[in-house]
Amino acid sequence: MRIHWPRFAGAAIDPENYRDFFEKAPFRSDLDYDYNAPVDDIWPIISGPRMWSWLPTVWGCRYPEDEVIGPGTVRDFQMFLHRWLVYAQHERILHWDKGSRIVYTATDATLPFFGSWCEEYRLEPLDGGTRTRLHWTLAVRPRYIGWLPAQWLAVALKPIFRFGLLALPRELPMRAAGPA
Repeated sequence: MRIHWPRFAGAAIDPENYRDFFEKAPFRSDLDYDYNAPVDDIWPIISGPRMWSWLPTVWGCRYPEDEVIGPGTVRDFQMFLHRWLVYAQHERILHWDKGSRIVYTATDATLPFFGSWCEEYRLEPLDGGTRTRLHWTLAVRPRYIGWLPAQWLAVALKPIFRFGLLALPRELPMRAAGPA
């Protein structure tokens, strides 16, 4: 039996406005990581159904079956918060350059705490393609805690995302090494 959780609408970002949102959002976090693996090994992780699933409560993303993934695709990110509480958000892909870049915005969620949410993952080949640099950006306009200084939100969230991106190599094929 599939449970359908109630959803709260977010203020999704338009495909033509996400660059502006990244510049003006009250909260923005940028992280760069270098991995000892080629882009072809990193891309399936950041764009696939298991992104963030190595974190203890994250299940990952579900994509629509039998659909070509690209701009406009809506996937469902899910994580378990408590025995009776699942957090999920629908994420609409705004930009998709297979093998190099993905940008998405949250359109709704099972908890009403965000207003706008947008992420970008960019991959850059290093050392002739044997290594990869991941540039990750998160921009958020909170709904209910917008009165808090943005740096407070950064203090709370940045270490979680830093830890999560450091653990990405757990998903790499056995031949690949971890962070550089």
